[in-house]
Amino acid sequence: MKKSSILFYLFLISLYVSAQNESTIPQTKTVNDSTLIKIHALLEDVDFRMHEFDRYKLYPTENMYNFLQLDTKTGKIEVVQWSLDDDKEGSVTLNDEDLSYGTGCGTFELYPTKNIYQFLLLDKVTGRKWHVQWGFESNKRWIKRIY
Repeated sequence: MKKSSILFYLFLISLYVSAQNESTIPQTKTVNDSTLIKIHALLEDVDFRMHEFDRYKLYPTENMYNFLQLDTKTGKIEVVQWSLDDDKEGSVTLNDEDLSYGTGCGTFELYPTKNIYQFLLLDKVTGRKWHVQWGFESNKRWIKRIY
């Protein structure tokens, strides 16, 4: 979620609070507590959407049956294969290492290259980048840091 969306939510909350103060309802402790509970719930919802809403993303590959699933918070990647045959579906881990430095942000993004088996992984906050190759055999799946 973008900062402008957060500001918009905070603006709506402030309007709600000021509308409660200007209403003809007598201001009692119960009304104030109820307002605070509603504000707290709205802020928790905004916080959830900021940190968890877009945590996982699926990226198509040139192979129509395979996608890369990225954990945008940690940089972990899985190769996901779908099929109409149950015995041909599944996923394998490409990268099981947390690359985030524990920041807790959803800052990772995958970018395809002209080679159908290779992608670039970017940490959009730190600028760190990795060369990623996916494949069907374990020795064909790897990730290495680009310095």
